[in-house]
Amino acid sequence: MNRIRNASAPTRALILALLAIVSAILSNFAGSKILWVQTLVSLNTPLLPGIYFGMVLGLAIWFWASRSALKILTVLLSTVIAWVAARITAEHAFEAIQQMLNEIAAPGTFPKINFVLAVSGVLGGLVGSTILTFGLSLVCKEFGAFENWARIVMPGTALGVLLELLEKDDKLPVHIGSVLPLFLAWQVTVAAVIGYCIVPRSGDGKPAPH
Repeated sequence: MNRIRNASAPTRALILALLAIVSAILSNFAGSKILWVQTLVSLNTPLLPGIYFGMVLGLAIWFWASRSALKILTVLLSTVIAWVAARITAEHAFEAIQQMLNEIAAPGTFPKINFVLAVSGVLGGLVGSTILTFGLSLVCKEFGAFENWARIVMPGTALGVLLELLEKDDKLPVHIGSVLPLFLAWQVTVAAVIGYCIVPRSGDGKPAPH
């Protein structure tokens, strides 16, 4: 355990990235059917993907920031909220774009525009990564710094484009009908960045000596 607590920044990034791979696979294959958790009735959003990734980040806090149950719970809760907000944002953006296209289309036709899901995913990624980083900043002050905030939000936003892979369309090779690549790329990248940027602390809350 001491070896993990005293791990270097690259090693911390690797540990969290490996844990995030497991989280991403569970998010895709056990996100709503297996190990079911009741969805939020008003939001109609499965919570398990947020819980899986929240557990990864909770371990990061436990390993390197604080053993406080309150702080770990704060990060877990922030991750779930970030996931729910990201999904809702993407869904509303997609519906708004579709409605706009329907309104400007000629009567009796509906224009087929590719990559609408990509745009929606980017917006969802921006909202989700911002909320997640804010939650982390409540527990680890280093994530309140602009450079660390940007290191999470920028890739978290950009990788939202992979939501386009959810589309099922034989005409475009990228439309594979799966969000597994999105879960893998997003969670692994964000987890690795967090592992790299987090400042290990000793039991008294002070930065651990290196």
